[in-house]
Amino acid sequence: MTCTPHPATFRLLDAYVGWDETPDGEPGTGGVVGFDDPAGIRLAHPGAAPEGPTRDELLPWFPDPRLAPGCGPCSWYLLVPGERRLLRRDPCTGAFGPVWPPACDPGTLRAPVSVAARGHRLAVVETDRVLVWRREGAQLAAVIPVRRPRWAAPGPADEVLIARQGSTDLLRYGSSGGFRGTLRTGARGEIAGLRTGPGRTVWLLTDDGTRLRIHRGGRGRPFRTVTPAELARALPPSALTSVDDEGFRLTEKGPDGPRTHGHTWHGLPRDTAPRPAGAYVTSGSYLTTLVDSGLSRCRWHRVRVDAEVPAGTAVSVGVVVTEDGRYEESDWQVSPPGVTDFLVDQPPGRYLRLRLRLSGDGGATPLVHRVRLDFPRATSADLLPPAFRQDPAADDFTERFLSLFDATLADVDRVIERYPALLDPAGVPDRVLPWLAGLLGLSFEAGWDARTRRALLAAAPELYRRRGTPWALREAVRIVFGMAPVIDELATDRRWAHLRAAVGQQGRPGPAPGQEGLPARAQGLGSVRLFGRSASRFRAGGSALGAAPLRAYGNPDTDPLTAHAHRFRVLLPAGSADPGALRRLVERQAPAHTVGSVRTGGAGFVVGSRSTVGVDTAFVPLPPPVLGGRNPLRLNRDGVLRPGPAGMRRGVGVGVVSAVGVHTQVS
Repeated sequence: MTCTPHPATFRLLDAYVGWDETPDGEPGTGGVVGFDDPAGIRLAHPGAAPEGPTRDELLPWFPDPRLAPGCGPCSWYLLVPGERRLLRRDPCTGAFGPVWPPACDPGTLRAPVSVAARGHRLAVVETDRVLVWRREGAQLAAVIPVRRPRWAAPGPADEVLIARQGSTDLLRYGSSGGFRGTLRTGARGEIAGLRTGPGRTVWLLTDDGTRLRIHRGGRGRPFRTVTPAELARALPPSALTSVDDEGFRLTEKGPDGPRTHGHTWHGLPRDTAPRPAGAYVTSGSYLTTLVDSGLSRCRWHRVRVDAEVPAGTAVSVGVVVTEDGRYEESDWQVSPPGVTDFLVDQPPGRYLRLRLRLSGDGGATPLVHRVRLDFPRATSADLLPPAFRQDPAADDFTERFLSLFDATLADVDRVIERYPALLDPAGVPDRVLPWLAGLLGLSFEAGWDARTRRALLAAAPELYRRRGTPWALREAVRIVFGMAPVIDELATDRRWAHLRAAVGQQGRPGPAPGQEGLPARAQGLGSVRLFGRSASRFRAGGSALGAAPLRAYGNPDTDPLTAHAHRFRVLLPAGSADPGALRRLVERQAPAHTVGSVRTGGAGFVVGSRSTVGVDTAFVPLPPPVLGGRNPLRLNRDGVLRPGPAGMRRGVGVGVVSAVGVHTQVS
């Protein structure tokens, strides 16, 4: 039931709450697995491993014991069943031939069980021993007596691992037959496959009777269960694609694409058309225990099944309601085919039992995520006057009729309840972020990831509240590019020098025309910048050609006040942002009456990143300029005039009386 203090109104059946399946099963049930899987229940795989990966899926990594991939990509070894012959596939022709020609056959094979190979080493397992060859069968290296061996795998460091029947421990032998110890795996079940991988890893395939499991471990590292996806990432698959009673098939790369070659167990060619085999059983059923409502003579209302039903599959639902746990087979109510949401049309009762039947074509399976049981029956008919509910037959029809509209309205109410979640930038899917940004008037760059977009949406209210301020612009750049910029307002540098009193046009003291609003207090030279009238705007008779811009607006005499007005510069280190994307962001966030420029570092002198003051650099005066001589210099290009005899002769003392960039200039 639910964990709320209110009366229970529904019951869920899923992997989190529990499926309440019948413990020992009943006749006609089975073929359904996944009761512990959060994804839901499904049809089982055929064979001994109904829940895990199928044996056919793992063939490229754990082949049939009669097959072993050789040294090359097209080389294979084949043990002929019932015969004492070992064949090897020719990589050039694709045909199988004996490893030892009849004239040179040593006759050492007696009752081979499995074969394994790695590089030039070859191992054949028999009923009471393991034979190890070097040079692809040309040299017999060791005959290792072992009791009931089943699998072998040549490993690194000239080692051979052997697995015995009834045990998951591995015996370690050298290629010469010397015993090196036992490797404890801790796996349960019977070993169905063994191989070694790079990095001295050992891979096991075990079968415990219910499912196949893959384990990875090695010397000095514990064995743990891994998924088929981890196996595929760590080891390349072989060309083996299918195995049946008649033979096997290899799918290899060819000049025109993949090509499939079929062979019998005697190494002869065969038809390459695979025999159709199902990945799942074609039918299965699941039956719950008696689900208790806690209400005597409860009127169960509705059954909703959340399932994925691919083409070729079907899900059938049946329910029965009882007061004392007894019922007949004819009491079952079965939903129509394809219907996963229906009303319970059963007499009142405290208990309900549900049965699911899953069916398929063998190639696909339905997946049931959860089942919801609603009780007691509550419809909008409860709001009608009693006069509409006097006739029991009419009352039942009215309830069932109005429940159709109640279900539709409930779906609408559920959407409305979840609508606020669509405005949460941290909870919506990535594809919804552009739509949510459109509601707020934001636009995203194509290269911004989902994390950046979510951060911008979360900060949008505060950014809009303080839009047009340096803080808002700085915060937007920090969110997008991960670094706070320096915003340099150019108007703060406007400190022009002027005279206290200017001479008028008639030679009388007084302000010049257009300068009546200038402050009367004169500025001392050295603390402000000199404003050159002839350099700020072209003036006939006062400016040199090419030395001043042409401007056709405003009063030229007010240039000291309007220079750099409403202009700013955004500075970021080199390589921290794309200049184009930064420029577009600044244009969107800057006030409309301002003009912003962007600068992202440069190749100039950087203190604290690639240079250390006092170690890699030295602030010293330039060599004294000398006119004439072998290498004459040019003034203003090759040297700087030094101070006079009373001037400074030593280098600049950083941090003592001089500040870099204020009293000094690196040139």
